[in-house]
Amino acid sequence: MTRRTSRHLLSRRETLRLIGAAGATAVVALSGEPSMRFLAPRKRGSVVSAQALSCVVRPQLTEGPYFVDERLNRSDIRTDPAANTAKPGSLLVLTFNVSRVSGNTCSPLAGACVDIWHCDALGTYSDVRDAGFDTRGQKYLRGYQVTDSGGSAQFQTIYPGWYSGRAVHIHFKIRLFTGAEATYEFTSQLFCDDAFTDQVYTQAPYNTKGARNTRNTQDGIFNGGGSQLILDVSQTAQGYATTFNIGLEGLPDAEASSPPPVITAATISGKRLIVTGQNFDDGAKLFLNGDRQKKTENDETNPTTVLIARKAGNLVSAGQTVSLQVRNTDNTFSNEYSFTRPTE
Repeated sequence: MTRRTSRHLLSRRETLRLIGAAGATAVVALSGEPSMRFLAPRKRGSVVSAQALSCVVRPQLTEGPYFVDERLNRSDIRTDPAANTAKPGSLLVLTFNVSRVSGNTCSPLAGACVDIWHCDALGTYSDVRDAGFDTRGQKYLRGYQVTDSGGSAQFQTIYPGWYSGRAVHIHFKIRLFTGAEATYEFTSQLFCDDAFTDQVYTQAPYNTKGARNTRNTQDGIFNGGGSQLILDVSQTAQGYATTFNIGLEGLPDAEASSPPPVITAATISGKRLIVTGQNFDDGAKLFLNGDRQKKTENDETNPTTVLIARKAGNLVSAGQTVSLQVRNTDNTFSNEYSFTRPTE
């Protein structure tokens, strides 16, 4: 069962009305203190400026009304999993490099859950009801990835569309967990250069919607710190790509965290899918294409390095490529491992 935040009680129209009536400060702090939900006993993300750092400390911005905690573990978020249909639009490969800021140093933050969500090319979000649409049950353009040992997480999505009253944007949330409890949360939004967006929107399907009515400087949320959250997008042979670097302060002590699990290999023997690696704890679970495999158990002779999913071998056909990931009981995730079953 997914958890929906109470912010879904506000429609997009109501949110924009509140911004217009009360100013951007109604939802976005314009001073050094970020606007965010109270997290207790979680630690709140810090946005204090940090100088002489190799990473960049960014401001938090409002979550908005459309976050749904789908817990959908996947890197390609273009499709609706139920229908397996991809949303039309130009491919955008978005890479996050997440760092821990401690004093005057930066270090890669492994094991952080990075969620992103945004509207499609025509301005609608999935799995919500609004005045202009009802997409409940669909889950396109939503998903999360866990940062690897280098602090990186990558998504394949589409260049976001627009809707009235907002500049073009992508929502993101970075969380750390202990078990099922979030111990740290940072929420903000990414923006796109207006001139670059104008070029993208000459293409289908974006050009079927008409001219957008809100540019960055006209957006109250952008004016709360969005100039530090603009993506540097470049064109590729397949579409577009961008990398976003962010440093986070106020995180739980690194020493309190166990090393994340790591997958190094996989094989299939009969019905069993056998995963090898490191740092698997007692009760670790295997995810196949984002779905948790219930019949997963540690190998008795090599419990920290071998997991056996007893019935998952039947789910992978010869020649098929799947994504594997291990989650320990403290909710730390492994790297996303791509496995192709041999044809012989």
